[in-house]
Amino acid sequence: MAFCLEDGSALVYASAAADDQPATIIMPDPRVTAPAPPRPETFPQAPPQPYTQPPPAWAPVPAPPQQPYAPAAQGQGRGAAVSSLVLAISAFALFGFCIVAGAAGVNNDVIGGVFILSVLLALVGAVLGIVATSKSSRDPSPRNSKAMSIVALALNGFYLVLTIIFLILGALVTK
Repeated sequence: MAFCLEDGSALVYASAAADDQPATIIMPDPRVTAPAPPRPETFPQAPPQPYTQPPPAWAPVPAPPQQPYAPAAQGQGRGAAVSSLVLAISAFALFGFCIVAGAAGVNNDVIGGVFILSVLLALVGAVLGIVATSKSSRDPSPRNSKAMSIVALALNGFYLVLTIIFLILGALVTK
């Protein structure tokens, strides 16, 4: 090597007289700026204390109050209300079929059988409507089916009243 790797100056080789100097410069000990920490054996030994959790820095959120009803009780009467509503709609559809079939001249036995079936559907729907209304009135949740059960009960009741009126009118006409 002919040049220094740090500053690029030309290297000068020392003569034989300089060979008696040590190859490495020995630096003095560093000066003490901070005292050394005491050794562990100088600390007094205290018995270990059990861990206790510190109090929280904020007030914990209180648990929500318990509902007065059980979660399984939600939606009581919903199935009965839906069934009652479906039966009321079916009864009205069969009644419409009876009217159209009577106007078209279909056999009176078929019309009578369909009419009796529609009345039975309305009776079962009315019973289910009463059951659904009583069950949903005990359900305090906002998503109860009370309105649906009342509508289904009213439709079934209206159909039964309509049926009684038609039966009375039919009995008066055939005299």
